[in-house]
Amino acid sequence: MYLKIGHPRALYSLCLAEIGERFSFHAMRGIFVLYMTKIFLFSNQTVYAIFAAFTAFLYFTPLVGGYLADQLLGTRKSVILGGLLLSLGYFLLALLGKNNFYYALAIIVIGNGFFMPNIVSCVGQIYQKDNLLRESGFSIFYTAINIGAFLPPFIIAWIIYQFGWHASFIISGVGALFATVVFYVCANRFPDVEKKPCVILEKRKKIKVFFLLSIGMLASIFAFCKLIENPHFANEILFVTSMLFIIYAVKKSFTFPSWQRNRLLICFILTGFSILFWMLSEQTAMSLAIYTEYNVQRHIGNYFIPTVFFFSLNPFFIIILGPLFSRLWIWLEQKNLNPSISAKFALGTILMGIGFVILPLAILLKNGDGQINLWWIVLSYLIQSCGELLFSPVGLSMMTELSPKRMVGLMVGIWYLATAIAYSLAGFASKLTIIPSGVNFPLETSPIYAQIFGMLGWLTIMAGVIILLFVPVFRKMMGEKIDEPFCEGVENVRVVQMNS
Repeated sequence: MYLKIGHPRALYSLCLAEIGERFSFHAMRGIFVLYMTKIFLFSNQTVYAIFAAFTAFLYFTPLVGGYLADQLLGTRKSVILGGLLLSLGYFLLALLGKNNFYYALAIIVIGNGFFMPNIVSCVGQIYQKDNLLRESGFSIFYTAINIGAFLPPFIIAWIIYQFGWHASFIISGVGALFATVVFYVCANRFPDVEKKPCVILEKRKKIKVFFLLSIGMLASIFAFCKLIENPHFANEILFVTSMLFIIYAVKKSFTFPSWQRNRLLICFILTGFSILFWMLSEQTAMSLAIYTEYNVQRHIGNYFIPTVFFFSLNPFFIIILGPLFSRLWIWLEQKNLNPSISAKFALGTILMGIGFVILPLAILLKNGDGQINLWWIVLSYLIQSCGELLFSPVGLSMMTELSPKRMVGLMVGIWYLATAIAYSLAGFASKLTIIPSGVNFPLETSPIYAQIFGMLGWLTIMAGVIILLFVPVFRKMMGEKIDEPFCEGVENVRVVQMNS
């Protein structure tokens, strides 16, 4: 059941499935903005709004998908259903024209809602609650996510050149289908993963539920299609429904004992702070992508580097550094020096801010035509990636470890819901970089980019500092004992196991 390093074998099957799914998503995501500006001839402002609405709903639907898996479908069936819907959506992107493009995006949104939270839930379920390898396992899983994200920029650029834009969407469909098949074939390796939902239904009720779910999915596809097509309505509905789900989750948390309720409260607080982190992170696919296209000198000797290649930097750094961070957490745990979840959150948030604060400095040192050296972008991605390794896998681990079994799917959904809100806000932040004339001349756009990147970066750094100040309070609420500090600013951690 376990390899020499101690991780369940199922982890690597889940990683392989996740690589396929993330490959398919990033193959589409990497060209989304450029495709709509160059093929559909949309303005930057329109593309930012559509992309923000689409990505926001991608991270909103996991809340519903996680809940349905907990209550009605079970984890395994939800992952398989989500994978099939994703495959269908990507294939339709290659077939549908401008007017029907949004239906394919809506199907992808629904499929992602079933796939994303439940494969994460699978990773959490293969570890015992007190397993010290949990965070290390999530770091490995997060590395797999980024292997899937690293490959598309190189392959898709060649595919587009040889066969056209639509061929890249077909590749996305194949990747999602591969992920689904891998998960289905390897499902027997997941003995600890829930096959059945919490609520066991009679056969007659199952038929009724299946019928209602089918009608609900069709209605949701139509609704998401119209909302993505009209993103100004999408933001309002997203925020209203988000608040309703959060109120429901908070209310449900009061049905648990006080120590579990305190842990859930920490999840809610840190998830709230994650909004700023992800809002800044998503600029890499929006304002930072347009900035790289026009304001970065992308020649190395006689070679010209396409903008899409820069999307591989973040996953490349995470692939290289992810295993190091994974081993680091194990080594620090053995030495009783492992920082708490909230401390890692704080440090990750600060690093994300620094990754953007350095860009105004680069703009200040720009050359005569207003373009900056490409190595500044590389450095920015490196710092952001280090922050992400401290932040995201720890956050996923937190939601599965600190949440009661009956709320794991819902809480993972809440985590992604915060990401949805962040991506919606990212659209507003990106629009701030557009000058009134709408042109992309570097000399004219550099000052506004410097102002917005600097403002967002310092705001994120301040949020990280606030979290860091409250680390001792958070640790007490999570049931952790504070001993002597192992270095400046970060305390030693010893987890006190609590009986559920």
